[in-house]
Amino acid sequence: MHMLVCSLMDYVCLAAGKGKRLGLLGRYLQKCMYPVGLQPFLEFSIRNLARSPQLDRDRDRLILVVGHRAEQVIGYFGSRYQGLAIDYLEQREQLGTGHALHLVYQTFQPSEPIIAWLADLYVGTALFETLQMRPERNLQTLAPGPEGEDDKVRVTIDGDYVTEAWCGSSELFDVGLWKFSPETLHLMMERQEGEYRVLPNLQQAIELGERIGFVRTEEWIHLGGTKPSPEENIRAVVDRVLQLEVNGDRR
Repeated sequence: MHMLVCSLMDYVCLAAGKGKRLGLLGRYLQKCMYPVGLQPFLEFSIRNLARSPQLDRDRDRLILVVGHRAEQVIGYFGSRYQGLAIDYLEQREQLGTGHALHLVYQTFQPSEPIIAWLADLYVGTALFETLQMRPERNLQTLAPGPEGEDDKVRVTIDGDYVTEAWCGSSELFDVGLWKFSPETLHLMMERQEGEYRVLPNLQQAIELGERIGFVRTEEWIHLGGTKPSPEENIRAVVDRVLQLEVNGDRR
């Protein structure tokens, strides 16, 4: 499914999950393909990426890690999106987000940092630009979370760096958008917490000496939210994305 080419920067979207929080919809629908108006949810973030003036369509590449209902993603986006080349990498066993990124590391062998995000997260153009232009090789994107949010994705920061990427103590949460160096990607299967997840392995990288900076955003728009309930979150996400669309979002 993949083609090895020389690229300036790889953008990686993790779109393999089964979307269990969508209930029975997940049986026949890849969650990132949830319709928002006449477009799948994932297209908004990919289009925002394509709008970034920092993107080099001739050299950059988008890698979509697919698994559950892969045919829906591949059939919709094809091999290019607005001139940006797309490669697909199949995660045959859904062993976690850390496992997915480690597959990217093994398959594409990036020599420079990548930008990666979860497919159920809405990412605005300006946020992509921030990660593109920041000099740090490792960045987490953080935001305040709703009351009752899972403390496992809470972080601790000290000055300009994250000191606890997992089960932290600040008011900020990891939203699922990162910049990772090849060295950090290499460590994504060091720890297994039920499955190989990004954040426990990012904490392992910190403990091994990697420095993790952060970007703060004030809005966390994602289909996987459960507060106040999964149904209410999805309604709020759809309304907000459509509002941003009308207003010409460049967050």
